[in-house]
Amino acid sequence: MKPQRIYIHIPFCHSKCDYCDFFSLGERNSVSSQYIDALLQEIAYHKSRHGIDTFISVYIGGGTPSLLSPRQLHALLQATCRDSGQTQEVTVEMNPESLTEELLGAFGSCRAARKRLSLGIQSLTPRPLEILGRHCSPDRARAALSLVKEVWKDELCLDLMAGLPGQTEAEFTASLEECLSYNPDHISLYSLTVEEGTSLHRKIQNGQISWDEDNADRQWLEGKKIVEGAGLVQYEVSNFCRPGHESAHNMGYWKQEDYIGAGSGATGSLYSFNGEPGLRWTNSRNIQSYIKFWLSVKGGHLPEDDEIPRETEELTLETEEQEFLMLGLRSAAGIKSGEYRKRFSSLEPWRGKLESRLGVDRGTWQWFSRLEGMSKDCLIEPDGDGNRYSFKGKALSFLNTFLRHLT
Repeated sequence: MKPQRIYIHIPFCHSKCDYCDFFSLGERNSVSSQYIDALLQEIAYHKSRHGIDTFISVYIGGGTPSLLSPRQLHALLQATCRDSGQTQEVTVEMNPESLTEELLGAFGSCRAARKRLSLGIQSLTPRPLEILGRHCSPDRARAALSLVKEVWKDELCLDLMAGLPGQTEAEFTASLEECLSYNPDHISLYSLTVEEGTSLHRKIQNGQISWDEDNADRQWLEGKKIVEGAGLVQYEVSNFCRPGHESAHNMGYWKQEDYIGAGSGATGSLYSFNGEPGLRWTNSRNIQSYIKFWLSVKGGHLPEDDEIPRETEELTLETEEQEFLMLGLRSAAGIKSGEYRKRFSSLEPWRGKLESRLGVDRGTWQWFSRLEGMSKDCLIEPDGDGNRYSFKGKALSFLNTFLRHLT
């Protein structure tokens, strides 16, 4: 089956936030035309290589895609989605400090059936934003939200974070409630994760910044109550939406659907499930090497796979099975025993028996479901060709505990 989804990476930012471990370069105020030309060439290669006319979902992330000019954004959208009947969904991440009416206009002209503006707010409290090295003030974020309310007619998705250093619970809930007043269709609510190697991790380690992980978790749980109280439904560990406004692109990731990754540092995955290894690649993070290669590719020429500046990984059936469990259980939709049997019947020792793999009768599932307050949130439901296994509520919040014991 050919890939139907594409992720496009824009690895440039005004400044790199202290908590960020994604590949991006700071101190940029724009995106070079050479980078866009290289991206367009890579997109054309993938479309030709896989026989794709247009994609059913497109996600432009970063970095800071709102550093694109309206003309550059239009060019990327033209290259990936031409027919609203085929392109079901396009998502573009934007930061409040670089959001403009012209960019919204360029995005709004896209012919996709659904257009999702994903705005990274994180907090509306000054102190935590300063600690994290965010380039955007609360006032600038509010101005962006007001602009969106005035001119944007499609879906609005907001990102917020719980447990930020220097942020009290009262400040967190006030930020969240203020964001909800703009009636977003989707909220991504994250509890701050301190990744090794980031500037924030170093500052916490040497005592410059105080941070409490348990407090972060408490804030997140309080935020969950507020978001659900506003009518949004949790459909994944960190994602909430109004009915019908789930991210189809991200759901594709969680269902292990093939996707293209385009741009310096972008990752793509092609799955197999038939005994042959799948393929995962990550494009070179050397932006100049990435640009030089793709600008050297002449129209109509398909380079050999080993010529492309990227790292590749074979996806074994064991890896695909582990990701099936990890990704599938992140979603409230859960995983199906019939699908597991179809994909993994040759994998020892479970040979397609999901009940045995999960330990439903004697094992991890049984132990986990008997923990205090978990039983009602560990669901086993008939689903055509077998059962569906899923978590909700408290169980979904403790997914990592379940997975650690499962493996």
